[in-house]
Amino acid sequence: MPLGKMSNSPHPSAADSDSVLSVLVVEDNDLDFLQVSKNLRHGRKRISLSHATSLGAALQELDLRYFDVILTDLSLPDSSGLETVTRLKAKCDDVPILVLTGLDDEAVEWEILHAGAQDFLPKGLANSSWTRKAIEHAVQRQQSINEMSRVTEELQASHRLLREQAELREQDNRKLERMHQTAHEFLAKASHDIRNPLTVIKEHVSIVREGLAGRINLEQAAMLEKALIRADDVNNKLDDLLDSSKLDSGLLDICRRPCDVREIIDSVRETIEQRAAMRNVNLEIQSQIETPIAYCDGQKVCRVLVCLAVNAINACSDSGNVRIWVRYDEPDQHIRIGVNDDGIGIQPRQRDQLAARFARPGLTTDPDDKLLGLGLSIAARFCRLNLGELHVESEPGMGSIFWFSLPVVGSGQIFPRWLELQSAPMQYVQLLSFHLNDQCTPAEKRDSELLLTFLTENHELLIQASDAQWWLATSSIFPNVDARLKKATDDIARLTEVRAANPAFDIGIQTRGIWSLQSPIKEIDAAYQQIVQDDRSTATID
Repeated sequence: MPLGKMSNSPHPSAADSDSVLSVLVVEDNDLDFLQVSKNLRHGRKRISLSHATSLGAALQELDLRYFDVILTDLSLPDSSGLETVTRLKAKCDDVPILVLTGLDDEAVEWEILHAGAQDFLPKGLANSSWTRKAIEHAVQRQQSINEMSRVTEELQASHRLLREQAELREQDNRKLERMHQTAHEFLAKASHDIRNPLTVIKEHVSIVREGLAGRINLEQAAMLEKALIRADDVNNKLDDLLDSSKLDSGLLDICRRPCDVREIIDSVRETIEQRAAMRNVNLEIQSQIETPIAYCDGQKVCRVLVCLAVNAINACSDSGNVRIWVRYDEPDQHIRIGVNDDGIGIQPRQRDQLAARFARPGLTTDPDDKLLGLGLSIAARFCRLNLGELHVESEPGMGSIFWFSLPVVGSGQIFPRWLELQSAPMQYVQLLSFHLNDQCTPAEKRDSELLLTFLTENHELLIQASDAQWWLATSSIFPNVDARLKKATDDIARLTEVRAANPAFDIGIQTRGIWSLQSPIKEIDAAYQQIVQDDRSTATID
């Protein structure tokens, strides 16, 4: 590269009194050059002058050395007008150019600056200090321009790099999404393909066990019973795989509503009793349960209870003991459901691993039990989705106690526990109220409750305040108070259209509050409780 074209290279500073300013004067008139030399002769900063009488000679000088500033006339033997400035600027873009002119025309002066010159100096100017200051200021301005150009280039390079990295990340994310979707679809298809022949196997085994295909003895019946239970184990393992995939992708449905704990336990009683009988384990299930109605997803509670009970049974040897119990903790307003066993117990260092995927530290005495180890991991996450937690107490050789909690209907712990589940990228929480008019029939209220439960998304919380009013808490990325309100209104109108002869849903919707998740949970909960309290007070007065 020519020496005169040294972009972004260090130059002598005009503010440094010990440096020498190198100035190239391009002027074919010797008298004008002498006048410039005279003006620059005296001053605290030394100036080194070079003289070129044509544009060609100036370009040759710029090829040989670097200059801090160029003073040029517009009319030269081999160039005239703005072409002189344009060609010099193209040769050394990082060197300031001052034009020596005898014209006094604002239009011409503007064209000179637009062509790339920093300033212009009237010829024959007698004030040498003004000429020196103009040169020094031009050098300082150019240094600032060069520095800004350097920073701009670095920023542009960083921006390009960031854009390329963002594009690569986007490609990776799309690839991961496709892989995740493919894996999820594979699991769903594989589960379906396995369940079909498994169902046929269970039906045929059941036919033989019941003696419908011929008489069998007690030993054969016991073996067939064990085969049926093991077939159910395969189904449970398939459920575990699918649920784990859905939990990771956020696709798992959650439907929290008032549930009777007694009905939940009765629905899984037969399954647990069969497993206990197969392992010759003594099973006790607390039958007299007097507790309030729980607020939970009953299906998820069944899955958790079966998981804990089966693990407890597997941990016991023959004639071991397993007890399922229920308690109501009135101060904390939650129900505890627990499973005790007198099995092999768990080492203290292994307790924290129990909820990890595929971790199975000392949970079974059956060498033939090939469980995947997903059960407790899913159970722990189900407990969180049900606004509770899974707890364990155990000592090696002394058995274990597993228990989890469920909030009761109307508990003040429901909303703050739901807030704890909200995480990035969600940034805001919005509260909506749904209310029916006073003339609604019980059937319409029941239909409205089913409708709202159906419309509630997985990340949302629906709380029934009364027979005719519900609260819906939803999290979102943006503080758009109208988006969820419009979606709920549109969904209700859409479902009303398909009800045929049934009357339209007469449901009023209001936005009651919106809060940032950056605020402490206690502050958000206090604001929510105040809205609920004010609403109750208004209803009482009415």
